Amino acid sequence: MSLSINVKNSLLLISEKVIILGMSFLTSVLMARIAGPEVFGQYAYITSFTSLFIPLCAMGLNNISTKYFVKYPKHSHYVFLSALFLRSIGALICIVLGGISAYLLGIKDEQLTYILLLLVLQSFSLFYLVEFFFLAKKQVSYTLKIRLAIIVCTSTAKIFIIMNGANLFSLLFVHGFEFVAIGLSYLTLYYLQGNQVKGQISKAPSKQSVASLFHQGKWLLLSGIAAVLYLKIDQVMLASFHGTEEVAYYAAAAKLSEFWYVFPLLIANAFNPKLIQLKQQSADLYQTFLLKILSFMVASAILISLITYAVASPLINLIYGDEYQISANILSIHIFATLFIFQRAILSKWLIIESYYKFSLMSHGAGAISNILLNLLLIPTYGGIGAAWATLLSYMIASFLSLAFTRKTREFMRLMITAMIKWPKYLHSFHIINKESDR
Repeated sequence: MSLSINVKNSLLLISEKVIILGMSFLTSVLMARIAGPEVFGQYAYITSFTSLFIPLCAMGLNNISTKYFVKYPKHSHYVFLSALFLRSIGALICIVLGGISAYLLGIKDEQLTYILLLLVLQSFSLFYLVEFFFLAKKQVSYTLKIRLAIIVCTSTAKIFIIMNGANLFSLLFVHGFEFVAIGLSYLTLYYLQGNQVKGQISKAPSKQSVASLFHQGKWLLLSGIAAVLYLKIDQVMLASFHGTEEVAYYAAAAKLSEFWYVFPLLIANAFNPKLIQLKQQSADLYQTFLLKILSFMVASAILISLITYAVASPLINLIYGDEYQISANILSIHIFATLFIFQRAILSKWLIIESYYKFSLMSHGAGAISNILLNLLLIPTYGGIGAAWATLLSYMIASFLSLAFTRKTREFMRLMITAMIKWPKYLHSFHIINKESDR
């Protein structure tokens, strides 16, 4: 039996990410071991700080654009230009707001220069919109090849820099240049493929279309900002209370835990067009498919968490060395957040399909606020271990408990509870529904 296009795309994307994450992990380990906690901690702190503003480069339009690319293929280029215009404005705001925030927080001159440089370079991620265009067309191999080639090259450059003195500026510049290279390559690919002319409605974006996209994306933009806050604010706050070396110990553990976060996102992205189609075709098939994907996510998260918990101490010692042994305690707590993060990837798609954008903001906002408050409570006394508990609890609040807020989301909460209790039953029968609709 041949695999459906969704499964093929998922396997292709996962294979690519295994290579990329392997390279990224190798550079982190070498940086931690060779450069030491000080450089590793500064690098983690600066990249975490700038990442707080990167959602502005997307303006909450990734999944909304995918939805329109799937539903209205003849208007794809029109939607593309409208979304790109909004993302360009967001990228400019990202640079300005990030720079002002760094200055007001009293960040030192050298670090301020690094942050401004990285903010400018990462703004080129606005062109990552192209990736979602090809994803909607189920042609992931186009952007995959570009992304893989560039990231392998930049990772190799980072390794070379680390082995030859680990200059912090050079490492940050290469990190930022990756955004530039991928973004411009994506844009070139889009136009070389002729997607602006092939069967497309040819007209310039109107104020109405741009305003409409902004109106739909504003809740997802705010939720994206909230999401990155409770993903990265812990490292920024750790640096404020305990210095960048504590950030290094936490980042070492978080790197091992967050290694897994990309996989549910890839699976959710690959199956998003399928979910959109099933929503239009059959409510029963749609609900059943959601339950099966959630069960797969739960089973994966439980397996990963238990294995990591059991081997946390020898794993940290093997990878980072005795100097980072405190990271083992952080990892054994942090890893259990995967149970909620894996299911959140499907929840995010469900919210888009159901056009329930406001709840995305509500849930991420609840997670961000709870994470900041918990960090303020726990980090001063417990350092990285406190930050790990804050991360776990805030993800549980944002991705599960917050679903009790409204009647509509309680329906999805019921699916999550069912998946967490009966995942062996549904995982056993996991398969692709109505393969013919994939064609």
